[in-house]
Amino acid sequence: MIFSPSFWFDLTPNALSPFFEQLFFVVFAVLIIGGAVLRIVAKNKMTDKYARIIAKHGAQIAFVAGVTGFIIYFFTFEEIQFFGSRFWFLVWGIGIIVALVRLFRYAKKTVPQLRLRDQSHADSNKYLPRRN
Repeated sequence: MIFSPSFWFDLTPNALSPFFEQLFFVVFAVLIIGGAVLRIVAKNKMTDKYARIIAKHGAQIAFVAGVTGFIIYFFTFEEIQFFGSRFWFLVWGIGIIVALVRLFRYAKKTVPQLRLRDQSHADSNKYLPRRN
């Protein structure tokens, strides 16, 4: 049933079971709170510039995912036609996966290049004259 397209693309939403209502509420709340906590930690505790950037982007992904999840949850809870359909959860999940893949690609490919560039700039700048 869950693997059939008619389950996901039915435009007349059905009510969620109480278990899934609570589960979605908890997941979206944890995403919002986790995003806020990660942003605070990135701002106050992290000293590495690139780790701070990655943490802030991760916090933004978590916060936006939680807020949009709550919006989809609201439409599903109220059984609003089209906006409460199940395929919005698929779109939401695909969006999160795309954002996380982009973040991991940035962390694994771009950040080492930026660190190397910063190191080479620091090495070449130590020979340049400075004002006293």
